[in-house]
Amino acid sequence: MTTILEIEKLNVSYHGTSILQDINMKVEKGEILGIVGESGSGKSTLLKAIIGLLGDNGRVESGRVSFDQVDLLRISQKELRNIRGTQLGMVFQNPGMSFNPIRKIGSQFLEALKNHRKIDEAQAMKQILDMFAKLGLGDGKRILNSYPFELSGGMNQRVAIALAMIMNPQLLLADEPTSALDVTVQAQCVKEMMDLRDHFGTTIIIVTHNMGVVSHMADKVAVMYAGDLVEYGSKTDVLNHPEHPYTKALIASIPQIGGTLPKGIPGQPPAFGQVFTGCSFSTRCHLCDDICIHEKPVMHNCENGHTVFCHKCFSEV
Repeated sequence: MTTILEIEKLNVSYHGTSILQDINMKVEKGEILGIVGESGSGKSTLLKAIIGLLGDNGRVESGRVSFDQVDLLRISQKELRNIRGTQLGMVFQNPGMSFNPIRKIGSQFLEALKNHRKIDEAQAMKQILDMFAKLGLGDGKRILNSYPFELSGGMNQRVAIALAMIMNPQLLLADEPTSALDVTVQAQCVKEMMDLRDHFGTTIIIVTHNMGVVSHMADKVAVMYAGDLVEYGSKTDVLNHPEHPYTKALIASIPQIGGTLPKGIPGQPPAFGQVFTGCSFSTRCHLCDDICIHEKPVMHNCENGHTVFCHKCFSEV
């Protein structure tokens, strides 16, 4: 397979406080990567660093983000704007971040198309309505003539996915796209994103708290904790044969029908910027001993490209 995104030794801070530490991962073309972890683990910051939307207070301290062999951290803002939308799309957790509330949906779609492509309004409208049809959005003309506040939350989110995909980007970044939706609409949005991969070969990175969404959608899973990548591998390996104590604890906390009661993870995640000489999960881990407290874990290679950062990993090959 061909690598479309490669992240190497990425370190990100806000107001000088370290948020991400030495993140390394590869994403292949046509792959769906699910990123999971508790709130504050750095998942959303990672997506914003990739697409260059950290804001004035965010800073990439070091590292490389190579998209289709172009380092996004080393190009000009103009070059990055040209890549955004055309090759990189973003779906935000709150669809309100995708739309101007005082402009009709149609004018915002037209603006997105005309900013990146020479196209007349008739051609643009046909392309937009075709995208709506592919995503199962009926009554497209009514949607385009509506303001965002006239649509339901679920409809706004689905239209936001259409906006992110209107230029047929190679890579779609989705930040908690289903968290504010009811279960029925969640299922519809998940299906629509998977259809995008099937129709267009779109590579997707999705950040979510919902392990059910990950188990249904993802090809690979990355587990993050306190700004660290602690486990990475295929969905089957990570969800069915987890190695890191944190991954095991996350899975044990999921309610199961007819199964054992879910178990909460003791303690609290560390505060942003808290410095660890050893493993960031050591204060909550029942396997913790002196080496976990005093030495940073290095990467252990398990089978099939499954990697884990833990001193207590016994499946190294």
